[in-house]
Amino acid sequence: MGKALDLFEKEEFYKCLQCAICTGSCPVARVVEGFNPREIILRYILYGEEDEVLGMKEIWNCATCHACQERCPHNITISGLLTHIQNLAAKKGNLPDTMKAAMTLMAETGWSIQATPRSDRVRTELGLAPLKRPDTAEIRKIFKEAGLDEILDLK
Repeated sequence: MGKALDLFEKEEFYKCLQCAICTGSCPVARVVEGFNPREIILRYILYGEEDEVLGMKEIWNCATCHACQERCPHNITISGLLTHIQNLAAKKGNLPDTMKAAMTLMAETGWSIQATPRSDRVRTELGLAPLKRPDTAEIRKIFKEAGLDEILDLK
C-alpha cells in the first residue's frame, strides 16, 4: 500500500462494508454510472486489488468535493485516499489523456488552458495590465519532484 494508505488500520475499513454513506453522498456517483468511492477504497485496501484499482479509469471521476469525507461517520478521509490512489495510478501511467494534455500545456506555458490573444486585447480594452507569464521552470521543477516529468514525457 502507498504511504498515505498506511496511516489507517485495515480493520477501520470493515465499518465501510455496511455503511456506504460516502457513495450515497457523492454527487458524481449519482450521475456517473459505475463510480463508487466506497468500492474503490474497499477494493484497494480490504480486498488487495491494488493493481486493478490503480488501472481503473473510474478513479478519475472523483470531483474532490469532499462530500463523502464530510458525511463519513467513521472519520475516514475518503477524498484524500482517492486522491492518493490517483497519484499512485498516475505514477504507474494511468492518467487521462485530457489531464496529461493540460499538465503538459502547464509545463510549457504555465497555464492549464491556453491564453488567447483575445484575452490580452480584452484586458487592454478594460484598462487591465497584461497577464503575467508564469515561470515554467518552477512548474517543471515541481513536476519533476512529483515524478511527473517522465509520465508527461517532458523534455
